[in-house]
Amino acid sequence: MIYSRNDIKVSFEKPQYQTNGNKVKCTLKYYVVVPEMQHREDYITERGYNPHAVQTNAMFELGQLHFATGVAKCSEGDTFNKKVGREIAEARAEAKAYKHAAKLVKKFVKSVAENYVNMALEFEAKADYVQRHNAEYAAEVGK
Repeated sequence: MIYSRNDIKVSFEKPQYQTNGNKVKCTLKYYVVVPEMQHREDYITERGYNPHAVQTNAMFELGQLHFATGVAKCSEGDTFNKKVGREIAEARAEAKAYKHAAKLVKKFVKSVAENYVNMALEFEAKADYVQRHNAEYAAEVGK
């Protein structure tokens, strides 16, 4: 299959910070974006299915907007530095976002795989029925 990108992306909005004493809290808003594929008009040729005709035309977001928070707290013996606190809090929030995104992607992939397995089983049952029916019909007509 052909994709315009070959990666799953976590897209972040601008971080929001709250400072309270020696504690910094960072809230990140994010989306999980998965490439999506679509068949073009020429996906079936005279030789059958053409897998190279599959293309990506959009993206799929796993859920809507998600939130992750990270907190950094200055130890008692250290000097509070707002910039360092923001960097640490943002890094922790980003780590939580990626962990959550990985769970969403795993669940999504499992769901897609189950759907394709079910479709394949249904198609196999249909193909078996058609083959049996046509064999019986041909035997009946051939008498």
